[in-house]
Amino acid sequence: MGLDQYLSASEYISRWDYSPDYDRSQNELFSQIVSQFDVDVDPSGFAGLTIDFPMGYWRKANQIHNWFVQELADGEDDCRKIFVRRENLEELLSLCLQVLEVRYTPQGENVAKELLPPTAGFFFGSYDIDEYYYSDLENTVETIDRCLKSKFDYFEYQASW
Repeated sequence: MGLDQYLSASEYISRWDYSPDYDRSQNELFSQIVSQFDVDVDPSGFAGLTIDFPMGYWRKANQIHNWFVQELADGEDDCRKIFVRRENLEELLSLCLQVLEVRYTPQGENVAKELLPPTAGFFFGSYDIDEYYYSDLENTVETIDRCLKSKFDYFEYQASW
């Protein structure tokens, strides 16, 4: 039990090909995916699939959770999915790098508290700015780098506890 955090991206795969030379047999990807499951789909009303790709995971990184909630969910922390743009991830990346840059300096803890403060919550983990706090930021940098190298422009963040 505790704060688990997920970042994902989605891709919609249509069963229809809307190109001028439309041919139902051309959409092999849709058929390949559906064939992996023992499901009899309605051919008349089933237009496509949405596939979710896991892009990132955190465990009790409450400073990262707090940023998503405050910046992108109007401060409403209710475990709902939060829409995230590429630009949002770039902003979070910049904050993480700023904090990591000064972590071994006398002002490091103050910068961390100002830019990415820990937050209290139901089993949210430690509120200390310590090696685990900075490890969460390093994980966030790696996660965001992976996202920014991907083809996706939009993501979803969701936490549960």
